[in-house]
Amino acid sequence: MGEVSVPASGMQFDFVVVGGGTAGCCLASRLHSLLPQSSVALLERGPDETENPLVTNPLAAAQLPETDLVINYKTSPQSQLNNRQVTNYAGRLLSGSSAANYGAWIRAPATDYDHWAERVGNPRWAYKELLPFFRRTESHYDPSGDAEQHGFQGPIHTTSGRSYPLREPVHAAFLQAGFRNIPDLNAGDALGVAPWTENWKDGSRQHSNKVFDLSGVKVFTGAVVARLLVDDDRVATGVALIDGLQIQAKREVIISCGAHKTPQLLMLSGIGPKEELEQHGIRQVVESPAVGTNHFDHLALHQAWKLKHPERGLALGSPAFSDLAYMLGYPVEWIATDAVPSHLLEPALIEDAGAQSSIDPKAHPNLVPSCAHLALLIAYAPLNLSGDYNVPLDGSHVSSGALLYKPTSRGRITLSSADPNAEPVVDPHYYSTQADRQMLRAGVRRIGQIMETAAARGIIEGETTPQGMPSLTSSASDQDIDARIKDYSEVWHHSAGTAAMGKNIQDSVVDAELKVHGLKHLRVVDASVFPEPISATPQATVYAIAEVAAVLISQGLE
Repeated sequence: MGEVSVPASGMQFDFVVVGGGTAGCCLASRLHSLLPQSSVALLERGPDETENPLVTNPLAAAQLPETDLVINYKTSPQSQLNNRQVTNYAGRLLSGSSAANYGAWIRAPATDYDHWAERVGNPRWAYKELLPFFRRTESHYDPSGDAEQHGFQGPIHTTSGRSYPLREPVHAAFLQAGFRNIPDLNAGDALGVAPWTENWKDGSRQHSNKVFDLSGVKVFTGAVVARLLVDDDRVATGVALIDGLQIQAKREVIISCGAHKTPQLLMLSGIGPKEELEQHGIRQVVESPAVGTNHFDHLALHQAWKLKHPERGLALGSPAFSDLAYMLGYPVEWIATDAVPSHLLEPALIEDAGAQSSIDPKAHPNLVPSCAHLALLIAYAPLNLSGDYNVPLDGSHVSSGALLYKPTSRGRITLSSADPNAEPVVDPHYYSTQADRQMLRAGVRRIGQIMETAAARGIIEGETTPQGMPSLTSSASDQDIDARIKDYSEVWHHSAGTAAMGKNIQDSVVDAELKVHGLKHLRVVDASVFPEPISATPQATVYAIAEVAAVLISQGLE
């Protein structure tokens, strides 16, 4: 890696990539590969911790939020969650969140990307067109896998199929609850139960800085960008750092700072809603009202379940749960995706839109027949329990998760001040729509159905609930489910959408080529460009976006 710790004022590169995270490392590497005669600078505010054991070890991932390598954004009080402030995590190191996540490798159903393409008016973002870029990134774990769907020579090796003691009964519980078995979650058809796929390799993290070759890229760590440099013709010409140093871009500036920091940098640079900029004394360069809006994330409820025979070494924390293979990734084997029936969801969408609204079932992305609204899983440890929901990590419990893949609640990112060192204000408006409540309630009830199957009853004694709260069964009331969600739900730290892709500057920030509306030589390449939620963890899709961006930029210079 061509790393330089401190840039010199007046340095000049063809491309300046701001943000050395998941997308930024991939994009910088690919730009150098596609355009070897061009110079590329990659600016990252955090350190390089490539070989830090907390980064490389799967079981150490839970400890990272307690370090300076992860930003702990606290949301503003969420009115629908008993005014709790919910933590949003994001990586603050080279590789970004790819160095701090749990390694899930999941694509969304094909229909999600097809609707994305339709919404932005460009077939480039349809699933069939994205497939070459998904393939380019991965080395699929199964050499006999479908070559149309998967790559086998990419830098990121996927893994699946560790065999835990509860593998068969947990799978049987999903099947008995009515889920169909699908062999491959990442082949465009995702409704059913499938093997959990992740991107740990031999028990070590494959974060973006580690797997993408940056030897031809000038990488600056500890480089905090204060603002973009934009000339009178609205051409992005470089960046200014907080110490006043400037780095010039002869061709393009690309922002890859993530869904929290990308809109903050745009607004600090005068690109955003006029009233927000005026409030902080920032001169407006471009009126871009959508900057910071459209924020969404995956809200989830986790529950702890006591095992009947913990002495058999069935879960993490037990001395008998000792096979070294169990330590090579996240302790999950199966993930199910599920659809909420339209007769429950459509009235909620109509209520949210207003009594006079008419929802077109063919047009709304949450009403297409193949839409996966929920993800459901069982982990062999009491994971992601929040607040005072304390369950010992001693092998006596497993946990379930019901995750809302397709929220309709939308929040926003705003500035706390004009100081680039200050964190932005994060107000996601979690659980603020009737549709979200219907979907997540349905997910919790589906978990109840799974745990009430004969297969689950054979291994589970019952739910261990937070103090004073009833168990949540398949017939739990809305009130009981909502009470639990309001006090104990958390997010999976998948913030996206805050510099959304779209057709015009009124309701989006970038166009279908990732170019920022109203400016020249400026793009955004990260999860903030997602126009709407996808039924997947974001990592695989973010890499695909970076791969697409590299090709778009290189083709534009030919």
